Amino acid sequence: MVNSDEVFSAVRRGYNDLEFSSNSDIVDYFDSIEEKSIGGHISNIKGILFEQEYVDQLATQGIEAQIFEATNHPVTDISIFDGDEVISEMQLKATDSASYINATLNDHPDVEIVTTTEVAQGLDSEMVIDSGISNDELNDSVANALFGTDDALSSSGDSIVEEIGAEALLGESLIPISPASLLIKGCLVSFGFIF
Repeated sequence: MVNSDEVFSAVRRGYNDLEFSSNSDIVDYFDSIEEKSIGGHISNIKGILFEQEYVDQLATQGIEAQIFEATNHPVTDISIFDGDEVISEMQLKATDSASYINATLNDHPDVEIVTTTEVAQGLDSEMVIDSGISNDELNDSVANALFGTDDALSSSGDSIVEEIGAEALLGESLIPISPASLLIKGCLVSFGFIF
């Protein structure tokens, strides 16, 4: 499961009013929200958390990536660099909904999507990258950190499945990147990633 401090960092990035709040103040804030809005908050935070976790994991593999400053950046969520040059931009989607990913591919067929294992394993597209990360684990991490239980998920409805996100790969697993994202000056560069 993702460290709860990482969940709190995602909250601070995504909620301007909570940017300088303590962990306990953040928990108090979420204790006071209406139950029907819990799913939307979990979805939002999970998406931000996914971006942080995936970029951190790329860094452990020697790949420089950067999250866009705006959490609602149009079309893509991260940039991957070779030195000062951007070589790829990707969307990140933490979801268990294949139809959500397919709709996104239809809207932006030239943009790769990094998504959760639940969805990626069921889709056959070179534009979909399996992050090796479980959507359920992301949901649980956010719910446990902010609400003290994953029971918050059962009361939040189905809206939590359509969001952005990912989580750290464990052990010596490699971060999966597709060949299209590693084209540099016309040459495919292989860093030992799973294609």
